[in-house]
Amino acid sequence: MSRPAELLPPNRQLLFPRFETYRLHSIDPDTDLQAFKLPGDGATQSRVGYGEQQLGFKEVRARIAWDHLDTAGSRGAYVDKDWNVVAFELDDTLTPHFAQVASLPTPISSGHAEYPRVLPLSQTAWAVSTGSGSLYVLRVSEPGSELAGEFIARYDLVLEGGQTPFILYAAHHEGGDAFRLLLARAVVEPMSDSSKYTPRVANFELVEVGIDVSHTNGVDDSPELLQPLWALTGGDLPYWASWTEGGWIVLCEEPFGEKQQEEEKKPETAAQRAQRLREAKLAKLGLGANIASRDPFEQDDGYGEAADQEADEEAMDVDTPKEYPFRWTQDTTSVTITVPLPAGTTSKDINVKITPDMLGISIQSDSLTPALSSFVSKPAHSFWNGIVVDESTWTFDATKAELDIELQKQGEDGMRWPSVFVPGSDDEDDAEDVPETFAASTLDAIRKSFSSVQTRTSEEPHGNQPAIPALLREEMDFDLDDGADYGEGEDGAFAHPSGASTVGRTVLFGHIVPNAEGGVPTVSWPRQPAQVLSLPVTSQGPELPSAAGVIVKTAVDGLVFAPSTDPARAPWVHLGTNPALAFVMSSKRDLRLVRHVTRPSRTAGGSDSTTSQDRQATGDTATTVFALESGTGVGNGNAYIYYPPPSGGDGTAALQGVVSVSGGDRGALLGVGSVRVPGRDKDVVVALCEHALVVLGGVL
Repeated sequence: MSRPAELLPPNRQLLFPRFETYRLHSIDPDTDLQAFKLPGDGATQSRVGYGEQQLGFKEVRARIAWDHLDTAGSRGAYVDKDWNVVAFELDDTLTPHFAQVASLPTPISSGHAEYPRVLPLSQTAWAVSTGSGSLYVLRVSEPGSELAGEFIARYDLVLEGGQTPFILYAAHHEGGDAFRLLLARAVVEPMSDSSKYTPRVANFELVEVGIDVSHTNGVDDSPELLQPLWALTGGDLPYWASWTEGGWIVLCEEPFGEKQQEEEKKPETAAQRAQRLREAKLAKLGLGANIASRDPFEQDDGYGEAADQEADEEAMDVDTPKEYPFRWTQDTTSVTITVPLPAGTTSKDINVKITPDMLGISIQSDSLTPALSSFVSKPAHSFWNGIVVDESTWTFDATKAELDIELQKQGEDGMRWPSVFVPGSDDEDDAEDVPETFAASTLDAIRKSFSSVQTRTSEEPHGNQPAIPALLREEMDFDLDDGADYGEGEDGAFAHPSGASTVGRTVLFGHIVPNAEGGVPTVSWPRQPAQVLSLPVTSQGPELPSAAGVIVKTAVDGLVFAPSTDPARAPWVHLGTNPALAFVMSSKRDLRLVRHVTRPSRTAGGSDSTTSQDRQATGDTATTVFALESGTGVGNGNAYIYYPPPSGGDGTAALQGVVSVSGGDRGALLGVGSVRVPGRDKDVVVALCEHALVVLGGVL
């Protein structure tokens, strides 16, 4: 799978094309939110003193995005400032009960170290990483009993002659007491400049190890060594990782394992090379461009005549134009549909029925094209938006054998239609997805507009964004009164999302499948990245739950995608849409963590065991997004909560809430998770700050 458009296809039935705004939902900070002081000196994200470690940009960025809180089932855990493993549970009044279940050795070296982590593997076994190269297996008490725990085993990662710091990312339960763990480590290159103020240069390794949580050893007295099952080299640290569908899903800006795969890579065929060159040329030419199936000036590259012929045939197949049953154009007030008919068709053979929201066409002919025959076989087609029937007409030109249908749009807002019809659930071939017809001059103007990027002069107003093509600027509607969506810049100008900054994290969706016989795993990485807006809050264990996924930016929306049964090749499943999520997030300048909770909608009655495909078919998922500020500056520390449009509504509005979570006496935000509370049908979202645990009990 080479393009994110193929890997992450949206289901248009789950979109909200008429969405208009988020309305404020009142959240009472006194009843819907409670803050409880952490035991001891609290938690921290500052594990080293100033100037003791020099990190590269990628390592610093990974630390900023690190989530220090882990939750599973009814419990949560973190490592506090004094290197104690602290666990907590919520009672039926949503009051947390803390317990120190173990203590890690305090590091005595000022050398490089990563953040520690407590990763629940099962209800009674947790993996605890120290960040300095050791992994402990922590046995905890059964849920429902008093919180207690003890270390039963310790493992060290020793590579290149010394104990190697690593980051614990994810885990997979193989069965019984066996688990696979996914680690990442920095491979530091020697520095020519010995100054401690010189940032270090590092590559990174993704490492898989296996452990048995029932095995015990002497812990600190006689630790055992972690035995890597495989290791892949990459240029960045993962943004997120989880196990699903027989392999690791890894989101990262740069791929892991390319060098290892190149050693076993098969030579590129002539057809593959021709296709790759064509895609590159089309990308340079831009929107609406087309090129010949064979470049007459291209030199022979040594593949031979047979290979060239194969490449020509492959490229010609790509250029075959798709047959559409009609063509259409529009302006601000009307839509014109032109249907080519077989020669000899008379007006008596045509029957057209126009209603405010549907169009029906019947044609009596044995010479219809397959596309037109499929189109008219459906009795009615739903318009994308409403029309005025009294001002809509149709005519038949017998000389051209064309049926022309003029539709008058409802309203006076001049909204452009992205499509004439809304496809039904049975439209597997997208017969109604016909692109709008543009004149050659219009296409040329669009290409020039997209390819020309200008700089703003000092005389231009800030609302005029030159980085956006002029044709798009004319279509954008900036509401300067909507401060919640835009915010104000430092100089008083409104900070529009049009080029001010990117939203979310740009990553590749990698899939790594371990080899059952050992050795290098099977690695699949797409060529093009996608922008991830939000990661899931999980509360069912270390693996990605069924029907859970990530939120990806598509236009201004956030689309929830869950992995398919073959995440590397088969399209991911579109579960739902948070409309305009990217748009509203673009105005937030200090977001630390963005997480979402996906659950069955209240009206659908889905269950946790429902598969991703089932939920897509029924549309019974509701995703609530939590965008949390860091809380390190003056006046920030808010949690922005974006609810999905209500089920059964018209899809034009949804609710959003704002509540203060971090900052002040609570300290900076460190992590977010969700826990299950006995007697409640919904999980409870909790946020870990430096000095407090904030329970958002009334927001879901």
